[in-house]
Amino acid sequence: MRYPIRAVSKLTGIAIDTLRAWERRYGAVTPVRDSRGRLYSDADVARLRLLHQAVSQGHAIGRIASISDAELRKIATAAKSATTRAPDRHGRIDTAPLLRAVLDFDAPAVDAELGRFAAALAPEALLRDVVMPLLALVGDAWHERRATIAHEHLLSATLRNVLGSLLRVYAPVRRRSPGASCLLFATLSGERHELGTLGAAMLAAASGADVLYLGPDLPARDIAASARPAHARAVVLGVTRSTEAKSTEAQLKTVARHLPRDVELWVGGANAHRYAAAIGGRAVILDGYDALSRELTRISSL
Repeated sequence: MRYPIRAVSKLTGIAIDTLRAWERRYGAVTPVRDSRGRLYSDADVARLRLLHQAVSQGHAIGRIASISDAELRKIATAAKSATTRAPDRHGRIDTAPLLRAVLDFDAPAVDAELGRFAAALAPEALLRDVVMPLLALVGDAWHERRATIAHEHLLSATLRNVLGSLLRVYAPVRRRSPGASCLLFATLSGERHELGTLGAAMLAAASGADVLYLGPDLPARDIAASARPAHARAVVLGVTRSTEAKSTEAQLKTVARHLPRDVELWVGGANAHRYAAAIGGRAVILDGYDALSRELTRISSL
């Protein structure tokens, strides 16, 4: 996919004039051109995000513009706590302005705030310190009758766009060779809360894994049947519903029963632990994004 410079500026948080300067003076990336201007690839966008993050951490663009993406990722990994605003005295990121924008139905402000966080934070920090706490805050506001389902939908729609864009940016830009394995992400039929699973897919892609994201609300048999033609190394399912436990358990058993034995099954989400006994040793239960990171490290070494 190719992006015009205005879209790249929004995706990366880098001003258009700065983008042009980085290209002209330092050769940071080399976009192609057509009759309407610059066009950037997914790889260009991913590199620019890494450069922007490193510059925000105090590195001079002139010193890092020529280093490899792998070296830039090491810089990003070494500073996961970078943020667009100072943490409070407990070390937490201040998401209060973002919550106010949601409650005020200020969609441009919500988009802008999330974009700034996405541009400055490492993937793990974005999920751990911004996305998940913000979802919890909006949920609390709903219980306190300060928010409605409409507020939740506004936030969910914006987060879906942001995480989806990051997934495309981080996803390895290569043609999959015959037999190349991937990680397949989905949620079960009736499970429409996809943000945790989408975030996990983005995190996996950022770590270098080849990711296939199928989205929410898929029949169990279809998920299992997709594993072999997709060359899935593992199927990752998000489970958040606190109701319909019997249906969820039955679907998980169906996936476990029909999934090829050489394909791992990972189950994460707020209620994943409830089904550990039901699917026995067939599944790896992920109790958070740190657990996902550990499994990604393990499977990459096999």
